Amino acid sequence: MPTLFRTLIVISISLFSSLVFATDYPLTVTDGMGNTITLQKAPERISSKTLFTDEIFSEILSPSKLSSISDIANDANFSNIADKLPKGVALMGLNVEQILSNYPDIVFAANWSDSGVVEQIKQAGITVYLVNTPFTIEAIQAEIEKISQIVDATEQGEQLLANMNQNMAALNTKIQDIKNAELVALDYNTWGTSSGVDSTWHALVTAAGIENAAARFEQGSYGQVTMSKELILEINPDILFLPGWIYGDDKGAEQFMNSVKNDPALKDVAAVKNNRIYAVPENLRGTYSQYIADTLAYVVNKVHSDIE
Repeated sequence: MPTLFRTLIVISISLFSSLVFATDYPLTVTDGMGNTITLQKAPERISSKTLFTDEIFSEILSPSKLSSISDIANDANFSNIADKLPKGVALMGLNVEQILSNYPDIVFAANWSDSGVVEQIKQAGITVYLVNTPFTIEAIQAEIEKISQIVDATEQGEQLLANMNQNMAALNTKIQDIKNAELVALDYNTWGTSSGVDSTWHALVTAAGIENAAARFEQGSYGQVTMSKELILEINPDILFLPGWIYGDDKGAEQFMNSVKNDPALKDVAAVKNNRIYAVPENLRGTYSQYIADTLAYVVNKVHSDIE
């Protein structure tokens, strides 16, 4: 093939990629609280105030585009990027004075963030996008795709999603084995609740091929189902998922695990009898970014190792 012809093909592919992935501005989108926002051009200084966006932007954006990320991103108990923070990027919470002095073009906060603080930021003339809190893997991916478009990083976002899907697809054989075992699970915490159908945990357990027994019960706040010991006995789950970390108590998770294993009231529960009790690290348990693929891998590998 002539060199000039090959060169033209390469240029054409490059131009096509740019046309496919570049975001067209002005861009109008609706955020997680139903607010319509319009960006006249691609934001150059982006302030992230959720771990969800911290974890995504650290992968798809150059640090030079980030004016700040949340201060909790540095806490390994919660964050999946604590050991790989974007260099030179300020860490700060949802603090009006700090954010304004940082001069962002756009702030990404959560749909549950302090509405008073959010309003003050808006009144200062800064665009705020409130991230929707997704409860399914499909909704997580849709939100990643949307915010990638907003910050003019659609191509990077698509690659992130491709990697996420590839990592999850690599688990398919093990997931099928787990499905065939017809296992029932509960997550159970120190408050005496489990995660119901409107939770990322339900989506995750279901994706792992396990039935979430709490899904059949009425939910309270934040998708939680009150779970008494009597109800656990009635359900008789094959698996119990417990917290891997408890706020303010470094030994709390271990103590809670031991209390469940040695509780006379739970001794006849299948998960206890068969020692299928797993502590899930908080950074994996709480994430709903692309790192939920890591949580899925953690759950699938733990469960699969006990059914082989």
